[in-house]
Amino acid sequence: MVKTVAHEFGRYIRSKRAQTGVSLRAAARALGVSAVYLGEVERGVRPPLKEVHWDGLIGAVPSIERAVLDRLTAKQRPIQLDLRDSPPRYQDLGLALARRIEKQSLSNIDLEKLFKILGDKDE
Repeated sequence: MVKTVAHEFGRYIRSKRAQTGVSLRAAARALGVSAVYLGEVERGVRPPLKEVHWDGLIGAVPSIERAVLDRLTAKQRPIQLDLRDSPPRYQDLGLALARRIEKQSLSNIDLEKLFKILGDKDE
């Protein structure tokens, strides 16, 4: 089976829900969706829950982290970067970084340095 965003998202919420002992029905009720629907989300049959449901999900299953939900769903969102009005060096940097990300050619050391420069401590 190929791992998709839907499968990763669903597997994450199912594991957290099970660890905390929250039933599928109770979680679904807190979200205002059917247990069948939430079960399909957990199995990856349906796409990840929309962000509008995340607060209810976190309320029902407090061990679920918004940052993780965001990271899991970010994989399916295209990123658009408008560089038209940016200075040339910013344009060069944006394009170079996009190419390296697309090729997945950044080493772990490169990634660590970039996260340190950018101040992103979540990764």
